[in-house]
Amino acid sequence: MAASSYLLRVLSEPVEVDRESWEKWYCSENLPDLVNAKAVTRAGLYEAFDDYPLATKTPKAVDQTTLHSVKVTHTDIEPPTEKTFLAMCQVEDPTLARSQHLQNIGQAGEMLSGKSPKSCGVWDSRVYKLIQDFDPKGLGHTPAPFILNVQMEPPDDDDYNTFYRDEHLYMLSRVPGYRRSQRYQLESSNDVDLSAVPRFMAVHEFETLDELDGPELREADASPNTHRIIGNAKAVSVRGFKLVKTFGDIKE
Repeated sequence: MAASSYLLRVLSEPVEVDRESWEKWYCSENLPDLVNAKAVTRAGLYEAFDDYPLATKTPKAVDQTTLHSVKVTHTDIEPPTEKTFLAMCQVEDPTLARSQHLQNIGQAGEMLSGKSPKSCGVWDSRVYKLIQDFDPKGLGHTPAPFILNVQMEPPDDDDYNTFYRDEHLYMLSRVPGYRRSQRYQLESSNDVDLSAVPRFMAVHEFETLDELDGPELREADASPNTHRIIGNAKAVSVRGFKLVKTFGDIKE
């Protein structure tokens, strides 16, 4: 089963309620409601996870990193220590999904002592359009314990897309624990200036992120094409997330 045509990606962070209540609101009220309203086909709630070995992951104090001799320029649009809850919602109608999301965060939450989520949290919601669904093992929509979220603003769109389609995903699929990937292009946002956000995003699914420092990824990172694409990128963001719970059309 192919991924849905669009993705509603919502980053958030509670500022007036505790994290446990925030997670309970997501899992018992918000995401089930989005699925039941048919605004979302399937969804996963994730929390930021930084305990994995990767030279190019965005540092907590956002700065450049180094890939061999290549400097990687990271964007500070979403520092790893901010907005650490991530909802990934696959949708077919982005207008409906965005409208239902805004309605849900604007009304009182039972798990939030009657407060509206919009008033007691900070938000970054974006809509992306699917441009590639890479599933070499035919896993379909089964829960992904971890995801690596890679955003990039390349100087040349065609070169970037060719690199991913013809080389990088196949090399990445050899990394132990790799599952599947989806690639997206940014469409819209209610919360952030689109000019500040990298337009392309890859969502790489893994069983574990512990093996990222192995020979398979080192080989991929040593490729001249990898050096050219990531070294010339105007802005990069690489973050890890760990699954909390899934909702909707998910096969356990």
